[in-house]
Amino acid sequence: MDEEKKSLENGSAVNEPKVETSKVEEKTFTRDEVNKMINAEKLKERESIVKEYESKKQEAEKLAKMDEEQKRSYETEQATQRAIKAEKELQAYKLKDETIRQANSKGIDIDLIDTLDFEKETAESINKKLEIFEKIVKKEREKAIEQYSREPAPKTGEGVYQKELKDMSYDELAEYFDKHPNVNV
Repeated sequence: MDEEKKSLENGSAVNEPKVETSKVEEKTFTRDEVNKMINAEKLKERESIVKEYESKKQEAEKLAKMDEEQKRSYETEQATQRAIKAEKELQAYKLKDETIRQANSKGIDIDLIDTLDFEKETAESINKKLEIFEKIVKKEREKAIEQYSREPAPKTGEGVYQKELKDMSYDELAEYFDKHPNVNV
């Protein structure tokens, strides 16, 4: 007991765990800095709301100045624009769906398809791009096959597979491992 006290006093305790403290410097902000950041975000949001409000207010004033016939024609024009936009989106989805189907059949990676803007593309331009993608994929496959064929051939010789080891009896296994001590299973 006295020896333990002496070793503790001398600072040479053997069982003392070493604790490594890694100093990670984290950015700390003062209250004023945090308030400035919050106020800046609030200001941005307020500006976007004000812009939206102003555009709706201008739209309402424009409609208020129109007579009935102008209102109907304006609303019809707005509805037509929304319909055209919706139709374009639908066509883009259909085009993307067909493109993905063709890409899968040709073995083209879907990540390449995601690079296309289907709202601006036509079926013909997409077919041309699919052909280019297909050529790229073929070249990559050929490169991989060529790289694989450059590897040295596997060593041949007496080999025992896991399936064969499982089928062996205890005596057969013991005999096999006596003959081949370097085999790791």
